[in-house]
Amino acid sequence: MTEIEVPGPEADWQPATQPPYYTGKNPAHQYSVWEHFAPLFQMIGVLALPVQPVAQRLRLHVERSWDGLDGLDVVLFGLKGFSFAISKHDGNPLGVSCVWLTQPHKEADKALDTLLNMVGIGEEAVTFRGDPRKDQPERPSTTQDAACPAEASHAAPATSLWAKLRRTIAIPSATRQRPRRSRLTQSR
Repeated sequence: MTEIEVPGPEADWQPATQPPYYTGKNPAHQYSVWEHFAPLFQMIGVLALPVQPVAQRLRLHVERSWDGLDGLDVVLFGLKGFSFAISKHDGNPLGVSCVWLTQPHKEADKALDTLLNMVGIGEEAVTFRGDPRKDQPERPSTTQDAACPAEASHAAPATSLWAKLRRTIAIPSATRQRPRRSRLTQSR
């Protein structure tokens, strides 16, 4: 069999993962598996702890991935009839992770409660319940809005899911105090 040689990239082609996409000479645009499927997921909440303690408790393997924003840690798993993903972007505030259902479900609150129960943590570990794409937190605009990392660094447009999420989890609710550290993060 004859060996086939593939030529190297053209000198003026930018990496296919490098934003802004479609503005350079490279005809390819690469996206991650996470970037492809996450829009199909149903976000059900935000935990006040990173992915690793939850993964350790359930003996899950944390995968390292990336998307158009930055790198991320993610675990995908099934638990008591629900299909979950827990993710943490490098650019999100330290110590928080997003909880998703990989198959939308009408009983999202029950799913989050099931996860909390199986992991052995309480409601104090939940920073936000719901989906920032749909559920708008009723919070007055404060000077803390400007302190949100995404807004300060202009890392995400103000209307993007990530900007809404970062704004949601960075500002304490007027009706609920900021969650205390959970037992999982205290043991570290």
